[in-house]
Parts: sequence; C-alpha cells; structure tokens
Amino acid sequence: MIPYQDAQARLAAALTALPVTQVPVREALGLVAAADARSPGDVPPFTNSAMDGFAVRAADTLAATAASPCTLGVVGHTAAGPVAAQSAPPGPCAWEIMTGAPLPAGFDAVVPVERTERVAGEAGPAIRLEAAALPHQNVRFAGEDFRRDDPVITAGRRVGPEQVMALAATGVVSLEVRRRPRVAVITTGAELVSEPTQPLAPGQIRDSNAPYLEALLPALGADLVYACTLGDDPKRFAAALAEARTLSPDLLITSGAVSAGVHDFIPAALRDAGAVTQFHKAAIRPGKPILFAMLPDGTACFGLPGNPLSVAVGARFFVAPALRILSGEPPEAWPVARLAAAWKKPAHMTFFGKGAVQLDGHGQLVAEMLPGQESFRIAPLTRANAWIVLPEGPGEVEGGRLVQVAPLLPGHLALPNA
Repeated sequence: MIPYQDAQARLAAALTALPVTQVPVREALGLVAAADARSPGDVPPFTNSAMDGFAVRAADTLAATAASPCTLGVVGHTAAGPVAAQSAPPGPCAWEIMTGAPLPAGFDAVVPVERTERVAGEAGPAIRLEAAALPHQNVRFAGEDFRRDDPVITAGRRVGPEQVMALAATGVVSLEVRRRPRVAVITTGAELVSEPTQPLAPGQIRDSNAPYLEALLPALGADLVYACTLGDDPKRFAAALAEARTLSPDLLITSGAVSAGVHDFIPAALRDAGAVTQFHKAAIRPGKPILFAMLPDGTACFGLPGNPLSVAVGARFFVAPALRILSGEPPEAWPVARLAAAWKKPAHMTFFGKGAVQLDGHGQLVAEMLPGQESFRIAPLTRANAWIVLPEGPGEVEGGRLVQVAPLLPGHLALPNA
C-alpha cells in the first residue's frame, strides 16, 4: 500500500504532456496553452476617449468655477470608428468626442457631456464648464491595457472565455495548445443496471458510476471516446478493452472488480493485456484499492473501486491530476480552511471527506464535515462544495486545525451566501 503523496509522484513520473498543436483562438476554449502568446501590438492601439463628452486642454479650464464658468468653442466632432488623424487648433477650444474615438493630438482630457452646458459662442457652438478638468481624466492611453510583446496567456494556463477575449483584443490569431486527452471508460459489475426505466431485480442497483464519469470528464477538459458497462466477465472485459484501444485513448478508467475478491479480475486482465502496474492500493479512504498501470502503448490505466464515492475520490484525486499532466497544466494549489469540529479518520491514511466550506464572520474559510461519509452515500455529495483533505497521521484530527480543501471541480470553489 502506497502513501497518497508517493502515488502522486508515480503519476508524475509515468506521464508526459501530450503533443502540441496549433488552433485558431476561437477554437482554443478549454484547451491548455503550450507556449506563451504575446501581444502583437498595443491595446488600445491609439489614445482614445473613455466617455462621451468634449476633449479639452486641462490647462484651458483651470479657472472654471460655478461662479465663473469657462466657455470654450467647439471646433470639431469625432465618433468611434475609422478616422483620419486630427489635431487641436491653437488657442482654448473643445472637441466633441464619443467613447472610443481617437483623442485629437494636443488635447489631454475629456469632460463628460453631462458636466457641460451647450451654449452659443461668439463663433458658433460652445460649451460652458463650471469645474476644471484634470490632465488625463477620461483618457485611455495607447498600450495602457497591453503593450506590444506583453504576455497575453502563459504556457500551462487553460483558455477560458476571459483569455479568448484578451487574445482576440490583442490580435493573436492562433495558439499553441495541447489537445484534449482522450479517455475510455469501462464500468463493471453484475449488479449494475444501466437502463433507467428497467425495473430492478433483487440484488441489482442502478449504475451511477458511468453517468458520473461521463459527466465529469468533459468538465476536466477531456474527450470521452469510449464507454461501456458490463458484468463481472473477464472475457467481455478483454474484448471491451481491445475495442477501446482501437480508438487510441490516452487514459483508460475502469470501475469495480479491482480489489482482492473472487470476482475482482481487473488487475489480472490488465496484466494479461501487457500493462505494468505502477501501484495497487493507496493509503487513502475512500478508494483504498485503486490501481494505476501503464499499457505498452503508453495508455494510462486507472482501476477505481466500484463504490460511488470511491469512484468520485479516484476521479478527483488521481484521474484529474493525470489529466492535468497530459494537458500540460501545473499541479493544483488548494486553499486551506479551519476544520469546524474534531474528526476521527482511519489512522495513517489520507482521508477525503465530503465537506461544506464557507466564510465565517471574520472572512476566514471554515470547513465542516457533512454527515454520511460512508463510501456508498451519494446524497451528501450533492450538498458538498468541496472535499476536505485530512493528511496521513493520527486518526484524531482536532477542530480548528487548518486543512486543505479541494473544490469538487479544479478551480471552482463556490461559496454559499452568508
């Protein structure tokens, strides 16, 4: 039986990042950048107005007060869009300008339209100001957001909608990424019923592991390329494994038949297929019988125990890190929270508990173990927002101790309203 941290080290030693490909920015959502992408130019590309209003020289407005307003003649108008270069003429004046329009050279401030009064001037339209403008107010300078050659996204960062926005704004055309890992899932168990409308016979239960994994894997950035559920039949498993391998998966997940019982055939079946076991059984609860092996073609194999929570723990704390390695993402960094109450766990094992994490009155994270921690109980998981990770060591964990909390999905810790 291998300690949890040692098991993670074996994953890192056995797996390597997938090959790099290049995709258009609009097709990069959800993929992981394999190289830095830098801005081809400045953003904004030109100095422009942040408001609808009037461009002025701040120095021309210094004397403006409510008692002694300043009047400036309006000498031009610029809307957002293509426009020839424009410059302020000599002498005090104002230039009507729309949000996003280039600021004519010579002006250094924009007064919002609602802080002006349109009046008739001696030579035409004019505005009246009752307060001085400050230099650079309501002005967006060229390169204020991104400078040419600034990093827009760095290698190892997953592309989200925000990154797509930044890449598009800077004019990045394409991105070097790792392709999505391809995953095959084979769930086993003579007791499982996959068809939801089929009545259950005595001794049967509904298959929740396959639907769970099929729902989880896309959220982890993987493509599910094969899925099947079968009974405790080594021959059918061997056939399913052979079929799955024709689709060139990067990773294979099985559930059930991985422990030491009479019908637990997965370890032997994988060995028969040429797999080399990296570890079998980890010092964790739930999910102790977990298996990790590598097939000769480089396919990584995870054998997860059949209990639903063992599958959830195996997927979250073993499959998810493996997918990050394949995708070129760095390891996760989990936040810490204060354990709300003392908890007793199996001694010398890492324990993953279904938890509710929230902010206390001082703005600090507090983690509460939910009732129903048995590995067959699914209901508490629907009320959890995180896994509480209790490390190896004594079985008694005192309340108030700082513990790591892993979001149900990497990077997504949703806190309830206070």
